[in-house]
Amino acid sequence: MQSFRNVLVFALLLFGTVEASVESEFFKEFKKAYGLIDQDLLNNEAEVARVKDFVYQKDVATFTFKDGTMYLMRYLDDRPTTAFFIGEGNASIQVPPRVEKRALAAIVSDTAINDDFQFCFIHMADDFDLKLREKFTFNKESLSWKPYNAVKQEQGEFFFKPLILHKYDNCFQLLRSHYERSGDGYFWIDFNRFIFTYDPNRHEQVIVSYEHEGGDQVASDGAVFQKKETGCYDDRRLSDITYQTTILEKSGTIEMEGLDGGSVKQAGITVLLEVNVDSLRFLSMFLDKRLNLDSVSYDGRPVDFHRRGDFTFFGVILPEYRYKGDTLSITSFYHGREYTEAFPYIDNPQVSRQSFTFIIPKGYNYFMPGMSLPEKLDGRREQFNAAAPNKLRSFYFRPFAAGLDTLPVTTEIGISLNFLKWKLMTKKYSNCFIPDNLYESTMAEAFNFMCGRFGPPPGTFEVFASPAGYLSMPGLMEAPQIACVTEGPMAAYGGFDAVAGLAAAKQWFGPLLQPATDRETWLVDALPEFVSLVYLNSKLGSTYFTNLISRRDSLYMAMNDEKKMPLAAGSRSPGYMRANKGLWIFHMLRFMMRDFETQSDQQFLKFLREIMMYYNNRKFTNDDFIQLAEKYYGQPLTAFFDYWLYGGEIPEFDVEYSINRRDDGYYIDVAVAAKNVDASFSLPVALRVPGGDGNSTFLRKQIEGAQTSLHLGPYAKAPQELIFNEFFSVLSIDRISKK
Repeated sequence: MQSFRNVLVFALLLFGTVEASVESEFFKEFKKAYGLIDQDLLNNEAEVARVKDFVYQKDVATFTFKDGTMYLMRYLDDRPTTAFFIGEGNASIQVPPRVEKRALAAIVSDTAINDDFQFCFIHMADDFDLKLREKFTFNKESLSWKPYNAVKQEQGEFFFKPLILHKYDNCFQLLRSHYERSGDGYFWIDFNRFIFTYDPNRHEQVIVSYEHEGGDQVASDGAVFQKKETGCYDDRRLSDITYQTTILEKSGTIEMEGLDGGSVKQAGITVLLEVNVDSLRFLSMFLDKRLNLDSVSYDGRPVDFHRRGDFTFFGVILPEYRYKGDTLSITSFYHGREYTEAFPYIDNPQVSRQSFTFIIPKGYNYFMPGMSLPEKLDGRREQFNAAAPNKLRSFYFRPFAAGLDTLPVTTEIGISLNFLKWKLMTKKYSNCFIPDNLYESTMAEAFNFMCGRFGPPPGTFEVFASPAGYLSMPGLMEAPQIACVTEGPMAAYGGFDAVAGLAAAKQWFGPLLQPATDRETWLVDALPEFVSLVYLNSKLGSTYFTNLISRRDSLYMAMNDEKKMPLAAGSRSPGYMRANKGLWIFHMLRFMMRDFETQSDQQFLKFLREIMMYYNNRKFTNDDFIQLAEKYYGQPLTAFFDYWLYGGEIPEFDVEYSINRRDDGYYIDVAVAAKNVDASFSLPVALRVPGGDGNSTFLRKQIEGAQTSLHLGPYAKAPQELIFNEFFSVLSIDRISKK
């Protein structure tokens, strides 16, 4: 009860008079319905029929129930929401987009599904039951032990139930579809180790999942794509997605407490949303599961919401339908600690305006974009405002309880770089303390390097350098001053230069980037990583390649584990693969654009600069990135990106060469056998031919398909050898032999 009073008082401070939250009659019925579709099946009434040669088509999936018994259960408004089948059946699922065929193959080792089953479990809010009733007669009976045991033994709905690892609450999604029940409604089926989901209220409606290993708590999503009627199956068009809502603005008040000033005592954050679909009554939103959601209001009025226990997802139920182009104001009241993302968010990754009022313990320090000086509230609290000058995907802030000093340094282009000095952070605490002079000079050097390549950071007039943590926001570079990187293995990878380079790179390639969808996640992960290597290459030379080879080796290991999810699959591809393989894509483009006569990277650096300017100011898709790369390369790159972005393999090259004398000079005859490629594979590889006079000839030759023959020459003097894949210009496994 005390918690509710705190929420009400906080709401009154924010909005003035607020009505007490009373559950609507609709929500009371909703909760009953939610409980019904989650109840145990034993001894509940069912309708049962012998089913034979029944075929049900759901988008790209065809389910054939050859011969067996169908059970219909858990009725809402005289329509079943649950079914299970025991007998002989078959599931055939065709995945149209090529990238999603490859994504599926990374999980189940096949690009399509044709699987017989003896048991399947179904949750539905579509016309599956009506189609059955057209052909078969159902009789009512109580569910007995024998079929019930089959359900339990097969774990029929284990992966449907909302667990912590689920992104969405499946029960909520089914119910929102049930209230508009139609042939296009929700359909979920579990058979063998596969799950097929059709959810009309997600931006990509079709999901094919797989229990990769026994005991998994959540099935891995293999293929994810839009429903058939959109016709969006071209790999380069998959980012043309309609999200149900877009965030226009986040604002509100957040009060902090705790020994480190990092706990949320109470927050009231308003999210202004624009509706993108024809009509909408149910909203899908998210809040860090460690933050407790106390109440929600809609346009200043209490509104019904559903959140299940320790769960990130929460669903908001509006009192009326809203329509395309409408804006809605949703305020969430919550509290808690140990959060990663402190503010509510939605699936759509678009940037938005961010402005907040912070109430903080007196004497505590916070750093974030656009913050004002604190003002005294009372003897123990202060208040300040934070309004980010740029639109951001996410808004982070860094609390720190100890006092600090600020050491300002003017950079080469006149921007103030302010080093934050924590009074409690000294070398006494760790053998890994980076001395002040090394810390400050390295951070300033990395920052100046980025300024020289890309101009001032977007929308930033001064920057703070914080010695705690790894987060980075516009105007705040974070790199740990206690880090064991100056000695030991990390020293070979650039030591603190690598840390400082990445922190600086995020000022240009960080939270301001505007990916259109989750499918562009790899760019957000890989860009700052690669740009930090460009800095290492400038300062430390070979360290660039040391990092590159280390990341290549991690990808080799991933290939051995069959983790071949394409980068364009978005966050389904593991984070380290997105960063490492994405980084290699930039490296390969660098040497494809390099002028071998002058060994100049100017064309590639122009490409990076345009990325920085373009992607920090408007949303971009993978197709936009491909077109920009083609602009600077000067030729189509369809085959390149089809393999590296939309595929999951790494090529293996077996290279044999011989040096032969002919009438007009010396030639190098090369035979390249390529594995893990198809007939459309085409890729330029850098070659170097060392001459007898100490000079080298650099070449760029195209490798085509599984077999390629090259004839290099003539050379006046006999070449010493052939260096295949010079500069590691291609991410590949190379085996080279000389005849």
